[in-house]
Amino acid sequence: MTIAEKLSNSMNNTATWMAIAMGFALPISTAASNIFLGLTLFFFALSGNYYRKFQSLVRNPVALMILAFVALTALGGLYGQGDITDKKFYFGKYASLLAAPLLMPLFSSARHRLYALIAFSLAMLLTLVLSYALRFGWVPSATGFLADRALTGTSNPVVFKLSITHGFLMAISAFMFALGAQYAQLFFWRRTFIILAILAGVNVLFMVIGRTGYLVLVALATYLFYCRFGKKGLALALFFSLAIGTLAYQLSDTFYDRTRTAIAEAQAWKPKAGDKSSIGLRLDYYSNTLAIIKDHPWFGVGVGGFEVAYSAKIKGTQMAPSNNPHNQYLLTSAQFGLLGMVALISLFTTLLWQARYLAPPYRQIAYGVLFAFLIGNTFNSFMLDFTERLFFAWICGVLFSGLPERKTLDKHHRT
Repeated sequence: MTIAEKLSNSMNNTATWMAIAMGFALPISTAASNIFLGLTLFFFALSGNYYRKFQSLVRNPVALMILAFVALTALGGLYGQGDITDKKFYFGKYASLLAAPLLMPLFSSARHRLYALIAFSLAMLLTLVLSYALRFGWVPSATGFLADRALTGTSNPVVFKLSITHGFLMAISAFMFALGAQYAQLFFWRRTFIILAILAGVNVLFMVIGRTGYLVLVALATYLFYCRFGKKGLALALFFSLAIGTLAYQLSDTFYDRTRTAIAEAQAWKPKAGDKSSIGLRLDYYSNTLAIIKDHPWFGVGVGGFEVAYSAKIKGTQMAPSNNPHNQYLLTSAQFGLLGMVALISLFTTLLWQARYLAPPYRQIAYGVLFAFLIGNTFNSFMLDFTERLFFAWICGVLFSGLPERKTLDKHHRT
């Protein structure tokens, strides 16, 4: 091996470890996540072998679909409403998805994919421990790095992120811990993963106020039951979901209050009344965005046009302005019209279709993460939110780097 080849391998390995470290940083720190992303790109650029990496991306359907989606968002900046600042803001968010195809060549090794998932799981384990410590008063809510996140003290013991993000990632972690229990060979690790899955699930349902986490946790538990018991698992999942939901409603003040509040706010909402409640705001966002889509059905208002179009729609009312409707499907349709919705659905469909070629447990993790994002994007615009957006790109880069080559896929189809 020549010196140049050794240097290239060294830079590539360093980039891979920076990408693994990014998985640990994502649930904890925005600044650290950006630093590790920058270091990953820096060492990736120094590693060379660009043609080989380009070939690996061309052979990867997920990478191609993400590139096509980002290209569509770039085209959306050539027309529509909004100034250059607005266009740069929204396109910059969508362009972050390019991290996924850039990470794929770094995770060609199954060993590195495993290390990446372990890094993320360790960060969530740290989050879980600190959340319980905060809940039971072992860590003061106004101490150090917890001060600006644990705003409601023990009644909402979030740590590094706000409640929606905390609950969403913790629900995914509970799912991954449960999978770990399924695949663990030693009794000690199987029992440990079961305990962690239960603690993470309790954290989502009984301790944190993020309603998105409730729905994601139920969906992922249902999927786990289906994987384990087939169609009978769906009935079991429904039974346990109702039982646990009833238990949470009766015993958890957090779950009870959030559920009752959501129902009351939805019942009290009136169109164009300028409701300032959480559910009322969302219903305003949805109704006004649907009106924007109706006005611009084919090509939308452009990548930077949503905020301007929304402001025009609520002019003369008491409704609050917004730069996103808290629903990724509506936002994409408003920005890019029917073509945008088709592109977004095609992106998720491609991911779901290609996930079946991954080896277990990566296949189950991919399905679970995708189900989580399909649900989460119904109540949030996750492609605008830093942690969720970058986590989606990172986890796709890690998992779908394990897709077999096209020749192998063709052979799979023939057999």
